Amino acid sequence: MTPCRHPTRMGITIFARLVWLGMAVTPAAGQQEISAAEYYDRLHGMWFGQLIANHTGKPFEGYYTGREAAPDSEFVWIIQTSYEDPWLGDDDTNFEYLYLHCLETHGLGPTGPQIQGEWDAHVPLSGIWFANKQAKYLMNHGFLIPDSGSYAYNMHAYAIDSQITTASFGALSPGQRQWAIDAVRTFGGVTNEGFSLHAAEFYGAMYAAAAFETDIDTIVSLGQAAIPESSRSWRAIQDVRDWYADDMLDGTPDWRETRRIIYDYYRGDYDYGRYRSWIESTINLAITTMSLLYGQGDFEETVRIGVLSGYDADCNPATAGGLVGLMLGYDALPTELTGPATDHYMPLYRPGLPEYDTITGIAARLQDVAEDVIVANGGTVADGIYTIPETDPVTPDPELWDPPGPSGLVATVLDAGGTVTVSASIEANNPLYDRDNLDAIIDGIVDVRYNGHLPYDTYDGDNAQPAGGDYYQFDFSTETVFRGLTFYEGDIRWNATNGDPRVSEPRGGYFNDLVVEVRTAGSWTTVDSLLLSEPLDPYTYFQVIGLTFDPLHGDAIRIRGNAGGTAEYTSIIELVVAGSRMGDFDDDGDVDLSDLAQFLGSYGLTGSVPYANGDLDGDGDADLADLAALLAVYGT
Repeated sequence: MTPCRHPTRMGITIFARLVWLGMAVTPAAGQQEISAAEYYDRLHGMWFGQLIANHTGKPFEGYYTGREAAPDSEFVWIIQTSYEDPWLGDDDTNFEYLYLHCLETHGLGPTGPQIQGEWDAHVPLSGIWFANKQAKYLMNHGFLIPDSGSYAYNMHAYAIDSQITTASFGALSPGQRQWAIDAVRTFGGVTNEGFSLHAAEFYGAMYAAAAFETDIDTIVSLGQAAIPESSRSWRAIQDVRDWYADDMLDGTPDWRETRRIIYDYYRGDYDYGRYRSWIESTINLAITTMSLLYGQGDFEETVRIGVLSGYDADCNPATAGGLVGLMLGYDALPTELTGPATDHYMPLYRPGLPEYDTITGIAARLQDVAEDVIVANGGTVADGIYTIPETDPVTPDPELWDPPGPSGLVATVLDAGGTVTVSASIEANNPLYDRDNLDAIIDGIVDVRYNGHLPYDTYDGDNAQPAGGDYYQFDFSTETVFRGLTFYEGDIRWNATNGDPRVSEPRGGYFNDLVVEVRTAGSWTTVDSLLLSEPLDPYTYFQVIGLTFDPLHGDAIRIRGNAGGTAEYTSIIELVVAGSRMGDFDDDGDVDLSDLAQFLGSYGLTGSVPYANGDLDGDGDADLADLAALLAVYGT
């Protein structure tokens, strides 16, 4: 670490004092400057802003999750009702406190094992919830970072956790959004993946931008530009920005109406059933964005809106309040809030770390690390002045756009004018609700980490599965040859929200076993030589399993097996069929001259003739019956 240069402890140079008073010489072209004294005040404001907003919002946490926000009369600053001494750490700050210690101990680029070592030493199972708790369970079972936060293993990877534990990385990288989102990706990836991690990156990028930008709309835009446009989080941010802009057309802001619209699109009638819980990422991201836009840099108004909007009503205002505190600095916060407040801080549930600390001391430690980040990224720290490159390019995570439609044999048949009908052991056909939209299993979408789609499932309460188990079936309008399947499994639902699914059996969402069956001439046949690319695993969610078998022709195919879990049901994202239309020997999607030529080369052969050599009817010969079948589809 670079030597400590904190104005509260070492004094300020004459030049730094002039900068603090706004009298410094304009920085050189391509550079931007901020004094150490000012940035210390900003970090002080950020940590205090998070704490007082978090404590003020706690009585509202998990409440007001309907269409209406809390009434204005219920809002009261915690400092006005009870004197907090010390301020108690919550997951908004005690993880940031841990990660500050991690950077101080291991440097700016700690490895996954080093971060995991900090969790092993300082994060017990008590005092953590949702994705954080699942990550801890997984580590205890031997999983490593980032698997601990992946969709494949963490059943709450969609939740808010990373976006409330990593925002301060942006404060450690003033004006340098790329370092912020890279650090957030590393530390936030301990517990989350996909769109929920993008929400955390958005927060980190905004915190980085706040060092040199005072316009909230611009800060939100700079944060949004740091995440992929194909993410559900990017869409939620843009929706709120659009709704805010529409509301401001008449010059009379009404955050409560925008809050109702957020409910409609991210919980209510237009959400496609993708809302999961008051601790999920997206609706809380939308509320935090709304709080910032309507607060417009006013600390008290920003926090008030965040608290009254409900849902995770301690975390959302803490994130927004921390950002405004960082933007304004501690000295600019209302004295009626800062005046009575203690400087003492107690990071709960972090054994092995100091039991007590001070906000001013934490700000000083944050500043030490920030100076190292500035220097590591091409800036300078000299004479109490931070000089930072003005350019701030960012490279967001790669885009992951949804495909335009199905793939494999389904696409081939549909493109040729045929039809494919989907059925299942438990059927529901509601296109406005993901888990009841059976046709979605042939929409081409196989990866839901960015878009937040939920899988179809056969859950119908606590009823036992149908006789013979669950199945998913495709009926084709034309005879086809089936060669394989790729099964994109869905998620599970839990019986204990904060339980360990390896200890407390899940409610369901998975198969215990699988067979593949093909319908030929009206009769179902189990395929031969079935191989699975990996074993079925109830504790690996969204498994992608390839199923290969001896080719078999028919007009329908299905997977079938016994459903797992206490409620005995399964889930599915997509089922992709590998094969070809009857007579399309070269698999080019058409039955044409090349296919006829291939057939004629085998015409007249008898005895165990394979399909590829012309046996279309499966009788072992390439004869007139096969020629008639080929001519029936020739030219299509």
